[in-house]
Amino acid sequence: MRIVSIQRKNWQWLAVFSVAVVVLNYLAIRFLAADDIENVNLENLQGRRIAIDPGHGGIDSGASGHGVIEKEVNMAIAGKVTKILQDHGAVIFLSREGDNDYYTRGKGGKRNDLLTRIDKIEQAQPEVFVSIHCNAIKGPDLSGAQVFYSPKFEQSKQLAEVMQRALKDFPPGNRRQAKQDLHILMLNGIKVPGVLVETGYLTNKKEASRLADPAYQEELAGHIAKALAYHFSKNAGQ
Repeated sequence: MRIVSIQRKNWQWLAVFSVAVVVLNYLAIRFLAADDIENVNLENLQGRRIAIDPGHGGIDSGASGHGVIEKEVNMAIAGKVTKILQDHGAVIFLSREGDNDYYTRGKGGKRNDLLTRIDKIEQAQPEVFVSIHCNAIKGPDLSGAQVFYSPKFEQSKQLAEVMQRALKDFPPGNRRQAKQDLHILMLNGIKVPGVLVETGYLTNKKEASRLADPAYQEELAGHIAKALAYHFSKNAGQ
């Protein structure tokens, strides 16, 4: 009985050790990948065709909270992302360049707005696209940028995971993970890889204040650009 007990304990310790090694390896890989994204060469953006979709606009203000309006934040961040990308040689197409929309009268106005955006983006023939939004939900406690993707393209998943790691400090301590979503029309309708970035929650007072801050927007934009540069560095021949 004593021998059996000792052997059982040894197996238990071996199992715990094996799990610990797997967890440590996973964390090390994530840390190294995040460091690679932080230090990526933005020249990887040279010549790349990228579509940026600032969500909402015009009569559609999107979400709002604590005096901050989503369509304005989306456009501000999109503009900053565009400048960084263009400064490093990327060719950029914006689905909207001002406070406008593509709504049609009658039933299906919002859907028609999204379908028009999809059509415009596809006409531009980008390699990838990024749709920029802000989140909102009942309750003031949720926070953190989160990236969504469709499983239609493997590159969409890869870009989403890279983008999520790039946004791990928005805000600091953000533990959200990239998430697959089968019901977002922009993600499922466009025939190129892409992601939708919810940059934070306007229903969280502190985060809404951050999202309205041009300096925070600039940091967000910089990390979105780094994620795109890293993505292209890993898919250079595609």
